Amino acid sequence: MSLQKASLRLPLLAMGVGCIVAVAGIGLLKLIALITNLSFHGKFSVHEGIPDFSTWGTWAILVPALGGLVIGLLARYGSPEIRGHGIPETMQGVVMNQSKIPLKVALLKPFSAALSIGTGGPFGAEGPVIAMGGSIGSVTGQLLPASAVERKILLAAGAAAGMTVVFGTPLAGVLLAIELLLFEFRFRSLLPVAMASGMAMAVRGWIGEPFPMLPLPSLAPPGLIIATGSILIGIAAGLASVLLTHALHRMEHAVEKLPIPKLWLPALGGLMVGLIGWVDHRSLGAGYYNMRSLLDGQIMVPALLTLLTYKFLSWSISLSSRTTGGTLAPVMTIGGAVGALMAHGLHHVHGFENFPMGIAALVGMAAIFAGASRAFLTSVAFSFEATHSSTAFGPLLLGCAFAVLVSRFLMKESIMTEKMAQKGVKVPEDYEPDPLLAHPVSSAMIHNPLTIRPHMLVRELADLITGEEQRWHLARLFPIVENSVLLGVISRADVLAAMQAAPNTTVLEAGVNQPFTIHADNSLAEAADRMVMHEIGRLPVVDRSTPPVFQGIISRREILQARLHRLKDEARGDIPLPIR
Repeated sequence: MSLQKASLRLPLLAMGVGCIVAVAGIGLLKLIALITNLSFHGKFSVHEGIPDFSTWGTWAILVPALGGLVIGLLARYGSPEIRGHGIPETMQGVVMNQSKIPLKVALLKPFSAALSIGTGGPFGAEGPVIAMGGSIGSVTGQLLPASAVERKILLAAGAAAGMTVVFGTPLAGVLLAIELLLFEFRFRSLLPVAMASGMAMAVRGWIGEPFPMLPLPSLAPPGLIIATGSILIGIAAGLASVLLTHALHRMEHAVEKLPIPKLWLPALGGLMVGLIGWVDHRSLGAGYYNMRSLLDGQIMVPALLTLLTYKFLSWSISLSSRTTGGTLAPVMTIGGAVGALMAHGLHHVHGFENFPMGIAALVGMAAIFAGASRAFLTSVAFSFEATHSSTAFGPLLLGCAFAVLVSRFLMKESIMTEKMAQKGVKVPEDYEPDPLLAHPVSSAMIHNPLTIRPHMLVRELADLITGEEQRWHLARLFPIVENSVLLGVISRADVLAAMQAAPNTTVLEAGVNQPFTIHADNSLAEAADRMVMHEIGRLPVVDRSTPPVFQGIISRREILQARLHRLKDEARGDIPLPIR
């Protein structure tokens, strides 16, 4: 395959994955609506249904329990990997399993999620759709010849398309892939993911899904009052994200200690969901209508308090019971309630009497997800794209930034990475360019190393090494050079071996005549990669002529020195580096 065709292969595959995920994702959303309407209202309809007790009355309390029972059976006899809330499991597939998601999981996870949400599970559909999209990308990479990196890109492309198809937020889908799955910002991965997300958006629009997903009434132009309020809401949402994450993990640990077989846990959690739903039916299902109501700003304080409390209890109990569902929608509903409550409080402060409820709820939604997941850019982009409110950009940036600051200060791991951290797996949070890529070999190599002539005998070199001159003591690799041309190299180990076998041979005969080399204009990253690949610690530096002209030598020490320069650049003048 030519280089041009190879460079087009991955973007074209990603576009195909985006189209498939869009169709499958919309199908999953329709399936959730169908199950909701059948289980709560006994009617066959794929339009968005609201789970409540208007049809079956008190008997509807059992609907989530029956859904949990089926999920327990699917996990027991199908695959236990269907459990969880989607995005963390997809991240785990990237970090721990070389982006390989089994086909069985790819098929069972969406169906179990649709069953869970459709029978009243307090989850959003976005997590399962994102997981399904990642699975489609991963399976594509497994069926076709693909490297682990290419498979990761296809998985991320599928996940981005999944995010896009649920909310109509293509940029947020791309940023989600970068911040939570790719852990890099490179064109080789960015372009395929962007193409997949763009194709998913095109298919979504063609089918006629609602756009924007969460319309927001027109807002007043941003100013100091809105900025200050957004900062306060961001801090409150950051604290809420920390409390929410810790409470969820403690509840999960407590449930694991219960003397109840795992098969029955989802049913037990479903029963609790049904009982909580009987108190407030808004805690049931994905509840996207709750998010729209929060943005409308018409919910009063008592209703906000009950929505926040019961949604959190229903979501955390259900998720702890080892069922399946999404995180984004319930967490954002809780955050929206926090933001709206903060706005009600601010209305009693002079100057904040007219603080808009819609912007307060929106900042709360975005900020709590930013604090819980640390996906800062995704949270901001999602809130803008889902509402089409350009005036909210400044408040969103402030609210999400302060939420992340609070979260990072009070919480070591995010809601997405906690379980992997418990297994000893560190997920990167900061994506920075490799400093070794920015420096050529010529900037760090030794320009005038010791060299030897090809006719020198091995025993003569051994005498120099064991002699009194310190520079011969320190050298580990000796380039064999004549008339500035590199003929070979000989190491100290080669000298020791030759001294035992044939000390009177020449260094050219005892050494390596075709050594691995590097060019002066290559990066230090390329030099490090070559050393790792060939298990060597030093490389002769040559030009590109034939025969190659010797220019110097580069070792691991010089490469590490380049990293030391980066540490010095970041260190303050009054803070010494912890390096000897």
